[in-house]
Amino acid sequence: MRNGEIGWIVGKTSKLLLDKVEEDSLGEEDIDLAFEIFAEPRLRKLSESFSNEEEYRKAEKRIKCKLREIAEKLNEEKWSKKGF
Repeated sequence: MRNGEIGWIVGKTSKLLLDKVEEDSLGEEDIDLAFEIFAEPRLRKLSESFSNEEEYRKAEKRIKCKLREIAEKLNEEKWSKKGF
């Protein structure tokens, strides 16, 4: 699997997080839900491109890590208090 495919999945899935962060800060359950709704089905479609289950699990973990990073950044941008 190429990094571009993982990047595309992360980018599209992060749009779900971007919508959700407008309502409330993002938590682990939001990341899991976004992964289940968008990323996991696309990753499964690409499963034939993995050489084995371990490679699939690494891609899954990488996507979830990137989504956590994005969620943290979105929370900080939207919900951190701006002080003087």
